[in-house]
Amino acid sequence: MENKIRFVKDIRIIKENAEPDLMAIKAKGIAELKKLIAPILIPREYEKPPGDGIYELDFILDNTGEDYTNVELEVDVVFRVKSMPDWVKGVKINAAENSDIELI
Repeated sequence: MENKIRFVKDIRIIKENAEPDLMAIKAKGIAELKKLIAPILIPREYEKPPGDGIYELDFILDNTGEDYTNVELEVDVVFRVKSMPDWVKGVKINAAENSDIELI
């Protein structure tokens, strides 16, 4: 599968006593990027200065970067699940080169 995370590093199941039906699955891993995407600030264009004197910039990802190989980045995600089926005893997360299991 394309765009799969390369390695799973850590899985955590988080359950709150206040909301027993709600569960969060937190996963950390290593992603290999083929293209470097850098965050940039783009200034807004003004025909005349704004009345409040505030200069605005947009914070975006620049997808015009050069292609690179072997760039690795640690990534994490939180997936919230409400009302997990009763039969579930654990969660398995698969990556391209490994997998990990966390029991509930």
